[in-house]
Amino acid sequence: MEPILSPPANALKFSMIVLMFASVGSIMQISAGNWDVTSHLLSSPESFFTPSHTVLYTGIGILSLSSIVGIALMLKYRELKKSGLTLPFKLLIIGSVILIISGPSDYIWHETFGLDGFLSPTHLMLITGMLINTLAVAIGLVRLNSFVKTGTYYQLGRIFLIPAMVAVWLNLMSYVYMFALPISNGELFNFNLNPIAESLIALVFLPLINSGLFLFVLKKTHTFGMASAIAAGVILLTAFTNTLPSQSLTNLLPFYLLAIIPFVLVDMLTYGKLPLNNIKVSNKFKLLIAGATSGSLFYIIGYPLLPLTLSNYLMPVDLEQTGFVTIVDIIPSFINSLPVVLPITIFMGAIIGILYAMIYERIDRPKEKNSKYDKVIVE
Repeated sequence: MEPILSPPANALKFSMIVLMFASVGSIMQISAGNWDVTSHLLSSPESFFTPSHTVLYTGIGILSLSSIVGIALMLKYRELKKSGLTLPFKLLIIGSVILIISGPSDYIWHETFGLDGFLSPTHLMLITGMLINTLAVAIGLVRLNSFVKTGTYYQLGRIFLIPAMVAVWLNLMSYVYMFALPISNGELFNFNLNPIAESLIALVFLPLINSGLFLFVLKKTHTFGMASAIAAGVILLTAFTNTLPSQSLTNLLPFYLLAIIPFVLVDMLTYGKLPLNNIKVSNKFKLLIAGATSGSLFYIIGYPLLPLTLSNYLMPVDLEQTGFVTIVDIIPSFINSLPVVLPITIFMGAIIGILYAMIYERIDRPKEKNSKYDKVIVE
């Protein structure tokens, strides 16, 4: 196979700069989005003009600016199209347009219908645009690393890939929460799904997201520490945005942060950093361990939001009968049910993670020795 001709070095350099800048916007928008959900669940004063909305729309502004610069790059460097590097910029444009429309739409919805639930039409539009943008940034950085194989920009691209993948991971989780959390009953409209459907969505898709993204990074970056750094970023950012806003929720924070350790151990196992006394472990077994571990931790990583979804079945708790007002009210039930719920969710998540790992192992093909891309040094 003949190599795909690489775009000029300047085109790659400017594309990398734009996508690194966009990765900052990606992490800002999802962090603020999670913070906004927590504010809703803590019954903070509700209005459109809040600190979380300010950070959210600042991130959206950064991504919109990145999409405009991306248009200029596509017009100036036609070679980007032949190399497939226009896709991330096209996705940025689509995502930014959706976000720009959803902002005023959300404001109008608030003004017209008052307090809204999580799964309102404008929120769904907003998080869809956010997801498209975060995917655009991650895809762009991954593709650029196929061309830029060494030099300063190569190293920076890999560094900025970490927040970009953290944003993708959190956005996918938030998309599941849109349909899984029973917090979509607004002043005029109730968009909550059937409780059984909500639970099934959470139990299937959250462990699938965890195992899918962790295995992808673990196998595709070929770098020890990348996968565990991204997993740690997901856990730390969730702690900052979903736990720290309430003093009552932080009591379990030290135990929550322990979830980082299994990801680090799996990373060490995959790259032969564990002292196993010369015990040979097959790559397939490592893959299954990685899938099982990452999938099994979905309930812990989902604290404090996920217990709301499983309250009617695994806990079980009737939120209305317990006088549920804010997210803090779920903590006693969460703690009391943990000895029963945690083993169940670990088992279910591990099974889904193993099944995904088996599928992934079958569809994954080793890379060709000679890359189809030209390698470029961009200093």
